Amino acid sequence: MVYDAIIVGAGIGGLSAGLNLAFNNKKVLILEKNGLPGGVVTTFKRGRFEFDASLYDLMDYGSVEHIGSIKRLFKKYNLDIDTSPIPYNVRIKALDNQFEEVIKGEIDDWVLRLEELYRGSMSTFRNMLPILKEIDEALKAIKKGKKSLEDYPNFMKYIDMNAYDALVDLNIPTNTIHILGYFWIEIGSPLNKLSFIDFAECLYKLIFKRPVAVKEKNTSFALKLAKRFVELGGKIYYHSCVKNIKLDNTSEVTLTNGKTYKAKEIICNTSERYALKNLIENELAFANQKENARTISMNGLVIYLGLNKSYQDLKLYNYRYYEFQNLNSAINIKSMNKLYHHTIEGIVPNIINENASPKNTTILVLKTWYNMDAWKNIDKKNYYQTKNELAQSLIHEFEEAFHVDIEEYIEEIEIASPYTFKKHTNWDNGCFFGNMRLGYDNSINRLLSYQDELIPHLSFVGASSVFGSGVDNAFYSGYYVTEKLLEEKRSNYE
Repeated sequence: MVYDAIIVGAGIGGLSAGLNLAFNNKKVLILEKNGLPGGVVTTFKRGRFEFDASLYDLMDYGSVEHIGSIKRLFKKYNLDIDTSPIPYNVRIKALDNQFEEVIKGEIDDWVLRLEELYRGSMSTFRNMLPILKEIDEALKAIKKGKKSLEDYPNFMKYIDMNAYDALVDLNIPTNTIHILGYFWIEIGSPLNKLSFIDFAECLYKLIFKRPVAVKEKNTSFALKLAKRFVELGGKIYYHSCVKNIKLDNTSEVTLTNGKTYKAKEIICNTSERYALKNLIENELAFANQKENARTISMNGLVIYLGLNKSYQDLKLYNYRYYEFQNLNSAINIKSMNKLYHHTIEGIVPNIINENASPKNTTILVLKTWYNMDAWKNIDKKNYYQTKNELAQSLIHEFEEAFHVDIEEYIEEIEIASPYTFKKHTNWDNGCFFGNMRLGYDNSINRLLSYQDELIPHLSFVGASSVFGSGVDNAFYSGYYVTEKLLEEKRSNYE
């Protein structure tokens, strides 16, 4: 049998690609090396706690008034996903200037607070909102294939400007820029190297396409996507690890157990670098050159804590916590070359979902990031000692920074290092965010050059794809890439 498409990997991007192709009556096979779908969107149990590995907020979802792309796609595929809007409830601390602030309430509330902190924030922020909307409209036009963009003058003005310089150009006060940019760490690039278009898109989603929490566990969410894919006629083979891909008009995929499958198109939901280096049989000099021009983003350490007290008793009242050495992202990232530094994110899922853990308990997830090769000298002899010492240090620093006491209430703890993520994702350094969107390798230039950089019979979805990191981007990439394939097939029959 020759499939219309074989998808390597049942991560969120792969599942999304499968859903769109099966929805369009294509014969699709997903090959997944693990026993469950979802990739890093998964769940694991320790004692009486069930931890979600990665998905804590789903961007580009929106509300009744402002429906996001992800909600539209869920509706299209008839996916019933239980969600809850995430409030603005973020506590930020910077050590260098002893700054500490809570962004809470609705958007107008924290804009008013920014004005109290730094005069001129409110008017310049409001002046920026129409520009964010215009950029969003321009991006939609590009995705639909529009070539002429003269109707979007602000998009054209800022297309080659980094986020920091653009915000200065928009007269946003310097200190406000650094507060507004607190989420740069989630995008994976400092503001002075991040395209303003990418920043504006993310800020637009935060303000108008309200992110939501998925109230189901990560694995349940992924299984729901997989189940719908099968209902639409698709097939998933688990415990099917791909060893080799031979590209041709009829491509062939070989598993480690020797089984082979044939398809017209191959879609990889894996690290592009890993696939080109280890899976593709054909020589793809251009593809390797393109991939080597990209920069792998930061990796990090994640500590999953099951605490035997409620978040109210622990005084963990915020959904997200951020500690930085310096609010200036360009300065801060330099400190992240060392194993011990002062960049921490904390997430308390119970704030959104009371059922995130058993009654009168709390889940707290702590993260820290590393730039470059901070872990390169960690070997088997000192690996476990190092990661345990780092975890202890991170817990103590979080307690001191936010004036809470959590260590004595730890019932369960699991520590995931860059090597943990490398094992599960095949990214060279075990990174969180795929390829960084730096300089000209941003989502706009990836979109504009998409057709020119296509590899015959091979596509990539997920964090390796056009839109970068994030579950929403992974899901949307599966839709976008397969829509392009479907358009090409349709045009061949016109």
